[in-house]
Amino acid sequence: MAIASGKSLTTTDELRRQAEERLRAKAAGVEPPLSGEEMQRLVHELEVHQIELEMQNAELRQARDEIEKALERYTDLYDFAPIGYFNLDGAGVIRAANLGGASLLGIERSLLMGRRFDQFVAGEARPHFAAFLRKVFASRVRESCETTLAAGDNPPIFVQIEADAFGVGRGCRAAVIDITGRRRAEEALAEKRRELEELNRSLEMRISGAVDDLRQKDQMLILQDRRAVMGEMINNIAHQWRQPLNTLGLYLQELPIVYDTGTFSKEFLEENVAKSMDVILHMSRTIDDFRNFFRSDKEPSTFDVNQVIVRTLSLIEKSFQDQRITVDFQAGENPMVSGYPNEYAQVLLNILMNARDALVGHKVSDALISIRSLAEGDASVVTITDNGGGIADEIISRLFEPYFTTKSSDNGIGIGLFMSKAIIEKSMGGQLTVRNTGSGAEFRIQI
Repeated sequence: MAIASGKSLTTTDELRRQAEERLRAKAAGVEPPLSGEEMQRLVHELEVHQIELEMQNAELRQARDEIEKALERYTDLYDFAPIGYFNLDGAGVIRAANLGGASLLGIERSLLMGRRFDQFVAGEARPHFAAFLRKVFASRVRESCETTLAAGDNPPIFVQIEADAFGVGRGCRAAVIDITGRRRAEEALAEKRRELEELNRSLEMRISGAVDDLRQKDQMLILQDRRAVMGEMINNIAHQWRQPLNTLGLYLQELPIVYDTGTFSKEFLEENVAKSMDVILHMSRTIDDFRNFFRSDKEPSTFDVNQVIVRTLSLIEKSFQDQRITVDFQAGENPMVSGYPNEYAQVLLNILMNARDALVGHKVSDALISIRSLAEGDASVVTITDNGGGIADEIISRLFEPYFTTKSSDNGIGIGLFMSKAIIEKSMGGQLTVRNTGSGAEFRIQI
C-alpha cells in the first residue's frame, strides 16, 4: 500500500532536518526568526502532510474493509461449507477444523483441537486409514480413500477423504465428504440387482418350463393338423382311386364271364391285362403326385404358375366333383414366379380347401370356385374367388392369425392360412390378401 502520494523522500528528509534544527534552537533559547516566505512555505508543507495522512488513513480504512469482507467470505466458505475441512499434523492430530467437519464428527469444534483424527474412525477401518495417511505424507499428489466414521453414540457414517500434504511429514489438509446416502443407495441398488438376478433366474426357469409346455402343445396341435390334412389327402386319394378301382373291377369281372361264353382267348386276356396295367399305372402316378406335392423344395426355381395350378387341381378335382363344386380356371399368358413351386401349390390347396368348406357349410347349390392367373407388369397375380357368401366382417381381419379357426377341432387347428401367408410373404417376397366380393370371398396372391 502506498503511503506517500506525490511527495519525494528528499522533501520529507528536509522537513525533518528543519524540524530538528528548530527543536535544538528552541532548547537553546535561540529562536531564529522566520521570514514571511519561510512561514508560508512551512504552513503549506504542514497542510500537504496533513492531506497525505488523511489519504493514508482512507486507504487503510478501505484495506481494512476489504480484509473484513474477505474474512467474511473465507469464514462463509470455510466454516459453513457442506463438507468437512481439517488440518492434521504429521501424527494425524487435528490442528484446525471447520464447522462442517465438527458437525460430521458430532462434537464441538473447540473440543476437536489436539485430538487424533483416527479416534473418530471406526475400529475395523483404522488400519486402512493409517495406511492412507502414510501414503498422503509420502506423496506429492492428492490421495483419496473411503472409510467409516463412528463417534460416540452417533450412528456410523461413510465418508470420502481427499488429502494432500503440506510437505513430507509436516502435515496435510483433508476434505471429508459424507457419502452415507450414496453408499446406502449403492447397497440398496446392489440388493435390488441381486433380487432382480434371482428373479431373472426364476423367470428363466419358469419361461423355459412354459416354452417346453408350449412346444409340446404346439407339437400336439401340429400333429393334429397333420392328421386333419392327412385325412383330407386320403379322402382325395380315395376320390382319385374310386373310378380306376371300379374300372379295374370291371376288367376282372369280365374275365370269368367271357370264359363261360367260350370266347375266352389269349388275345382277350392280354388286352385285359394291358388295360388293367394302364389303370394300375394311373393309380401309381396318382400316389407319386401326392407324394411329390408334399415334398419340400430345397432350392428356389422359376416356374410357370399355370402348370402349378393345373397340377394342384388334378389332386382335388374328383373330390370337388363329388361335392358338386365347379372349378373354373382361366389361365393368363405365362405368369412366371421365382420361388418354391411345391410350397406355392400347398398355398393354393389351403385356399381351395377353405373355399370348399365355405361352400359346403353354406350349402350353396351352384357352388363355384373361379381361378384367374395373369401377369401385371413384372408381378404374377392369382385370384381365387368363391360364391360362398363371404367372410364375416368381425373375423376377416383375423383370418391369417395362427390357431384362429371357425371349424371344429376335427377339421384343423387354424394354421393353414397362417402358414400360407408366411410362405408367400416371407419365403417368396409376395403378398397374400383376402377381401369380400358381392357373392363371396376372394384371395389374391401377388408375387
